[in-house]
Amino acid sequence: MPTNTLPVLVTQHGPLRLLTLNRADKLNAFTPEMLEALAAAIDDALADDATRVIAVTGSGHKAFAAGNDIERLVSIDSVSAYRDMVGGQRVLLRLHDCAKPTIAMVNGYAFGGGFELALACDFIVASANASFAFPEITLNTMPGWGGTQMAVAKMGLALAKRFVMSGKRFSAQQCEAFGLIHEIAQPDALFDAVQALAQTLASYDPFAIEMAKRALNRANELPLSAGLDFEAAQYTVNFASEGARAGLRQFIDRQRARRTHQSNPVTTTP
Repeated sequence: MPTNTLPVLVTQHGPLRLLTLNRADKLNAFTPEMLEALAAAIDDALADDATRVIAVTGSGHKAFAAGNDIERLVSIDSVSAYRDMVGGQRVLLRLHDCAKPTIAMVNGYAFGGGFELALACDFIVASANASFAFPEITLNTMPGWGGTQMAVAKMGLALAKRFVMSGKRFSAQQCEAFGLIHEIAQPDALFDAVQALAQTLASYDPFAIEMAKRALNRANELPLSAGLDFEAAQYTVNFASEGARAGLRQFIDRQRARRTHQSNPVTTTP
């Protein structure tokens, strides 16, 4: 299949694996084939040790992803709709729970399933002209790829209700004020912002990043006492790793070097 007809394009940029939804003429609206290709691309990125960060974006300049393909949805029955929703949830949960940090590079509309995809990522870096919405209620439906659950987990109940039950579109600037977006960049600088974030994340020990991500995710899912127990267990597992031991030793070496330098200041002859 020619590269330009693939449902998801995959490019490597140092430690960053960029997955691009490739249906610009339909605002990157999801099809089953695209969802299957995205799942496969995520698994491939996770299996590659050289890939330290995964980013997802949309092709073209108008849309990150405009949600599910409405023309397809109106033609399927309730059983197929249920399977479609469960399938989407599995892919997005894979992205949410995967060991590597994930970034949504939102270059335009992130509506419905596109907004759910962005929320499934650890970080959202958005173009200044991006916008976000759950428009399903205006079609007499509701989010089904985890939108109600992830929205509450990441926004809080009141704000999630505002998004889901109003169907209103919100700008990148509004979403940044809500705390949903980690960084806004001009359209021509969007990839540079994502790449800079990826370089920072890739500079840290991958096992420590994985353990921290797991503990953070569980904070939204467990009571406080159980979450603290989980955090302590994750810390202990990470503490036993060679990376953690090396990091602690490096800190001690830096402190010793600083103290030595302070006790033996360099003097110059007048």
